Amino acid sequence: MRIAMLSWRYLDNPAAGGAEVLTHEVLKRLVSAGHDITCFTATHPGAAPEGDIDGVRIVRRGRQWTVHLLAWRWLRSRIGEFDRVVDQINTIPFLTPLYVDAERRRFYIHQLAREYWWRETRGVLRLGAPVGYLLEPWYLRGYRRGRGVTVSESTRADLEALGIEPANIAVIPMAIDVEPLEELSSKQGPWRMIILGRLTPAKFVEEGIRAFAKLQQSVPDAVLDIVGGGDERYRAQLERLTRRLAARNVTFHGRVDAAHKLEFLRRAHLHVITSHREGWGLTVTEAAAMGTPSVGYAVQGVRDSIADPALLVPSGDYHAIAELARELHDDRARYDGLRSAAWERASSLSYDVTARAFAAAIDVTIDAAVPAISL
Repeated sequence: MRIAMLSWRYLDNPAAGGAEVLTHEVLKRLVSAGHDITCFTATHPGAAPEGDIDGVRIVRRGRQWTVHLLAWRWLRSRIGEFDRVVDQINTIPFLTPLYVDAERRRFYIHQLAREYWWRETRGVLRLGAPVGYLLEPWYLRGYRRGRGVTVSESTRADLEALGIEPANIAVIPMAIDVEPLEELSSKQGPWRMIILGRLTPAKFVEEGIRAFAKLQQSVPDAVLDIVGGGDERYRAQLERLTRRLAARNVTFHGRVDAAHKLEFLRRAHLHVITSHREGWGLTVTEAAAMGTPSVGYAVQGVRDSIADPALLVPSGDYHAIAELARELHDDRARYDGLRSAAWERASSLSYDVTARAFAAAIDVTIDAAVPAISL
C-alpha cells in the first residue's frame, strides 16, 4: 500500500525524541514489508527539501508552526496517490478529518499535550498557551469518528474521555532499538542515579534534582548524571538550582552518542523520570533493558512504562521520590527484585511486534514472519 505519514518532526530533526524513534522504526519495517511510505514533516537547519531514510521518503516543508498548513496544501492534490493517510498528533493535529475521507485516514497520538502548553511555550507564543490548552479537547473531538493508534492505556483513557470510542483506538506495544543485557550483574560503586532525555521544561528535571539533593542528606556519596541536550536556557536554570541546593556529585553531560548513553544506564542504580505526562517513557524501557529500574510519578504514560506500582509516587512529590530512592538504597534485596522484574519486562519487547500491531491498526499487511499480536 501507499501510505503517507504527516508528522511535525522526523528522526533526523535535532529536537527528535522517543516518539520520532518509534515512528521511524515502524515505518522502515513497513517499507521492508513492501509498502511505499512517504513522511511529510517540518524542515530544520541543514535539511534538504526531500530525502530518504531507510527507504522512507521524506518531504520537508515549513517549521513547527507552519508544517500543518503546508501539509494540507501538499496533500490536497495528492490524496488519491495514497491508500492511507496517518495524522500524527503531537500538540497540534493536522486536522485531516476536514480534508481526508474516513476510510483513508487514521490518527496516531502518543499523548495529549495538556500541561505542555504551559511548560513548552516561550516568549510571545506563551500568550497563546491558554488558547491551546482550552482548544485541545475541542479539536481532538473532531477525531471521534475516526480510527487511531496510541502507545498506552493512559492515552486511550484520555481519548475515551473526549468521546472517542475505545474500540476505535489500538494500543501498540512500545519497544527499544537496543539489545537488553543477556544477564544481570551486580552494580558497583556509590549509589548512582541518572536523569536521561532532552532537557526541556516539560520534563520537570528540576524536581529530579531536588529529589537528589534531599537524598544526599541520608546518602551523602550519591552521584547524579544528567544526560541529554536541549534547551540551553533551561539547562542554565538547572545548573543554578543545583548550586543553590548545594547538591554534590552532579554532572551535566549534555547529549551523548548511543554507546555512551547505554554505558551511563548500565552504571546507574536508578533512573529518575519526573515528567508529569508522557505517551510512554521510552527512557524507562531503555534503562530497564540495561538492568536499571526507574522511579517516577503515577501519571499518564509513566505508569504504563514503569508498570510496577512499587516504583511510582504521587505526581509532583519529589520528596517521595527521594524517600523511595533511599529505601531502595538501604534494602538491596528489594532493589534487586524490582530491578530483575523491570529487566524481564524490557527483554520481552520488540519493534517487530510493535510494527505488526501498527500495521494491523491502520489495516495494512506486514511480513507474516513478524510475530502476531492481539490488539
